[in-house]
Amino acid sequence: MAEARVAGLLAESFEVLARAHREAYTRMCERLAGLSVLLEVEGERFSAAFSSRRAWVWPPSGEEVARVTTRRRTVLDVLDDRQSLTEAVLTDAVEVVGPLDTLLRLHEGLGVYVQGAVRCPGFAPLLRRLREAGAPSP
Repeated sequence: MAEARVAGLLAESFEVLARAHREAYTRMCERLAGLSVLLEVEGERFSAAFSSRRAWVWPPSGEEVARVTTRRRTVLDVLDDRQSLTEAVLTDAVEVVGPLDTLLRLHEGLGVYVQGAVRCPGFAPLLRRLREAGAPSP
């Protein structure tokens, strides 16, 4: 089922980043420590939570301090460097709601994640699966 795949792919991506680019993973976790964020991608809802040493994905709890809403296409555009994360937010391709200090931390942490992701060969298969999950059925 395509809906369940985005959360699973994000969880896998955290594992790939931790193995392949430990420095980026550590910096991301440190910047986002203590945050839990609700993510909505084309109707799929899940949370990403962070400690200073770990990132994980789980079902929404209602305790999230921020919400990010976007589409698969936008995620791919940012990861493929067709659009910056800042441009995506400014053009409402990514909607981010939360307290300003949280949003600033989230922007920094997501920037570290994206920079690390583009340097990890293990992300290519994840991106391919993300593209396939959003492809229309024949």
